[in-house]
Amino acid sequence: MKDAINRERIETLLRSSAYHRFLDVQVEELSEESITILLPENDLFVTGDAGYIHGGIIATLIDIAGYFAVHRKVNLPTPTIDLRIDYLRPAAPGALHAKANLVKLGRTVSLVDISVTDHTEKEVAVGRGLFSSKQ
Repeated sequence: MKDAINRERIETLLRSSAYHRFLDVQVEELSEESITILLPENDLFVTGDAGYIHGGIIATLIDIAGYFAVHRKVNLPTPTIDLRIDYLRPAAPGALHAKANLVKLGRTVSLVDISVTDHTEKEVAVGRGLFSSKQ
């Protein structure tokens, strides 16, 4: 296994993607077994008259957080194999926080649980992702 990558390297990788730059995702917190990704407030993410953040944006945030929870450990691309999301309530407009906890780091696949909270600190979605970690 390669050495885990640090916060600065993760930020660089986040900024290397035009899509991630558009979203303006940032590393909020980093520990040995988890990473929290911040998605700042953006009116473009709010659905029309309903006034909540679109589920596709939440799914993207879950995928990004899960990816980097594994990637930082293996320092290799970790494409998503499977992603399951349960939406718990509408996300209020504002910043979102996705905390990804590495459940199992495997030689070929790894499992991550991700929780998303909105700016009111209410949990709005949970995800479980399986990511390739073939070394």
